[in-house]
Amino acid sequence: MTTTPKSTTSSPGAYVAKPPTPPPPGYVVHNKAVAGRHGGAPATTRSSSSARHDYDDRHQQQAGPGARALDGLLLLLRAAASVMSFVAVALVASCRHGDWMEFARYPEYRCLLGASVLACVYSAAQALRGFRRMRATGYGGRSGGGLAEFAGDQVVAYLLITASAAALPITLRVRSAVLNVFTEAMTAAISLGFIAFAALALSAMLSGFTLSSSAAAQPY
Repeated sequence: MTTTPKSTTSSPGAYVAKPPTPPPPGYVVHNKAVAGRHGGAPATTRSSSSARHDYDDRHQQQAGPGARALDGLLLLLRAAASVMSFVAVALVASCRHGDWMEFARYPEYRCLLGASVLACVYSAAQALRGFRRMRATGYGGRSGGGLAEFAGDQVVAYLLITASAAALPITLRVRSAVLNVFTEAMTAAISLGFIAFAALALSAMLSGFTLSSSAAAQPY
């Protein structure tokens, strides 16, 4: 009895598995398992730092007149606060007329002098820094300087308004009794302190707006 060898060919109805279709050109596979099934090497994604740099470049290129106007307004506010504080320092320091017309005899005026000096130095430094940043970025870079400037504006403005408010009652009390160069100079210094506070407070608001806008626009 002879045996018939089995046929090596499959029957017409048998199922033959087909290889997977390769992905179209330009298709990025983020899953290693999917990349393995397609027969290609897993695609490597860019790091977050590279994506952030690309976003910053695009943001600087797309910065329009609004960003330039905000930079200029911040620069003007800090320059004005610096000038006002400098004049206030000069007025308080000039009140050395002897006897009771000596500013060093009053702790309120010493605090006003110290706060005015701090506000003058801080505002001048921030204005100079902002001017250099605007020139370096071609007046189209990122507005504001981040959290440090936002916090610095608030702290210096708080110290300035506190010192000015503390020196106001004693000045009004002395002015009710006598009017001379001492009382007039102190009144002018306190008024300039309030104006410098308003400039720094508005600068802090704009810095906070810029900071929040930049944080909201950052890519995830």
